[in-house]
Amino acid sequence: MNMKKYFEQGMLVLLEEKNIDNITVGEIIEEVGSCKGTFYKHYLDKYSLCCACLQNRIYCEVSQDAESWEQFMKQCLSVFEKHARVVLHAFDSSDVNSARHYHENLTYKYLIKKYAENGGDMSSALNLLALKLYCSAITDLIMNWLSDGCKESKESIYSLICAVMPQTVFRELSAKSA
Repeated sequence: MNMKKYFEQGMLVLLEEKNIDNITVGEIIEEVGSCKGTFYKHYLDKYSLCCACLQNRIYCEVSQDAESWEQFMKQCLSVFEKHARVVLHAFDSSDVNSARHYHENLTYKYLIKKYAENGGDMSSALNLLALKLYCSAITDLIMNWLSDGCKESKESIYSLICAVMPQTVFRELSAKSA
């Protein structure tokens, strides 16, 4: 096993217990049994390790090529439910390099791709801003759902996600499926 895999496994163990802002690089190194030089050889900071960990261990179960927005979001919700504590603790940071922002950017990229495929006006700064704000709102909904123990069904959460979708986005994403 290479060191990156050890660091990712160590991060998963720590994220089971506490949020990313309360984890130190020293704790990660101690969990893995390595040294700072090895850590910084592979990662810029704990947030880059966290994002790599999510990408390689959790997001790999979500297809960026999902046929529809519904399929994409339900895949995310299923994977997040399966790894609820880790995802909740990973997303619990507003740091610019955090996993929360990483997730928002992945969702944004998926929406941009689908929006463009359906002929949406990507030149409108208002539409791009609406998409960015929407991705942030989705993450807030997901975090609330996770922190509540995933009590509501994935279908209910998906309905909420659709309910807060900006109308310009909804029209473009639902145009092709109609």
